[in-house]
Amino acid sequence: MPNVHNMDLPDLQATARLANLIAAEAQTGDVILLKGELGAGKTAFARAFITSFFAADIEVPSPTFGLVQVFHAREFSISHYDLYRVKNKSELAELGLEEAFLSGVTLVEWPEIIGTPLPENRIELGLAYGKNEESRAASLTSHGSWQQRLKAIFSCAKA
Repeated sequence: MPNVHNMDLPDLQATARLANLIAAEAQTGDVILLKGELGAGKTAFARAFITSFFAADIEVPSPTFGLVQVFHAREFSISHYDLYRVKNKSELAELGLEEAFLSGVTLVEWPEIIGTPLPENRIELGLAYGKNEESRAASLTSHGSWQQRLKAIFSCAKA
């Protein structure tokens, strides 16, 4: 049974802190599914997650038009997919999505087209507009080994 954690992110820095906490626990085979309306913070989360693996500032362009960007961190590769423009599930094979699931960490914006089955070790991060322009409401649903890893992250954050 998946665990759900809800939290308020008062600003972009809070979104980046959440991304950094999750990145610190990431392992090969992990998948992070990013859901939410346009502008809700999916790409901002992905950028913060990816940059946390690099000592120097790197450019993390949105994969909206190229559909995928791959970054080679020391620990593993990070594949960042944006499936907003994908219209047919059959296109996913051409993008190498299943291979990415196995070979590194995969972040997927607009994952609804994937369907099932989904990889076991995943987080489904839903982002929604919050109380003001800067804030967001986050809902993290953890599956597989992420259930224990997220529980540890949130217990440390409360301490």
